[in-house]
Amino acid sequence: MDENKKLFTRLLLIRHGQTLHNTQKVISGWNDIPINEMGHQQAQKMAERVKRQYAVNVIYASPLQRTMQTAAYLSKLFDLPVLPNEDLLEYGFGELSDIKVSQIKDTNPTLYQQIAIWIESEYSENPMRPDIPGAEPMDEFKKRMQSFTDLIIRKHAGQQVVAVSHGGFIKSFLYYHVGGDFSRYVPFWVDNTSLTVIDFYKRNPVIRLFNDNSHIQEELEYGRPRLL
Repeated sequence: MDENKKLFTRLLLIRHGQTLHNTQKVISGWNDIPINEMGHQQAQKMAERVKRQYAVNVIYASPLQRTMQTAAYLSKLFDLPVLPNEDLLEYGFGELSDIKVSQIKDTNPTLYQQIAIWIESEYSENPMRPDIPGAEPMDEFKKRMQSFTDLIIRKHAGQQVVAVSHGGFIKSFLYYHVGGDFSRYVPFWVDNTSLTVIDFYKRNPVIRLFNDNSHIQEELEYGRPRLL
């Protein structure tokens, strides 16, 4: 291997295919929901696109159904096993898991009001992130992101690594590596089966591609601030 190439580790972050919760605007969190028929079609197109463009050496995935099913399409084309990794799990949304945000209005009106203020405030107002009961501590979430980074840099120098994960994890991973302030909202959005590429050079992250889902030719909806 070229010695200069060993200074790089290329990470391809891919969000899972569409699920029923995605179509219903339900927050999934750690729920083990599978991808739907559209999600399978998206995953096939994504895998074909990655196969055309990248020489993948290893495939990691969050151990949940929706990510493992999506990664299976890559596994077949590259003839590589999918390695489950719990660091790639979605953020744990606690009390907000498996519901629409609007449903919290009746069960926890105070939290609902805090969320509404968070989402509707002007950026300059700098609202504080609502404290979600039962949610994963942000410090623990950051530890997972750093743990996975350390793993791929240590084990896969000079290689191209796929990680199939979740929307909240992927955009937070980028925000973490650019020094984002997690007390404020994360100003990224990640679409189903989109591709994000980060090159780590001597551990320094260089973002080369973000949220590219051109392979599924999906209309780009307007984005709004989210809880994460």
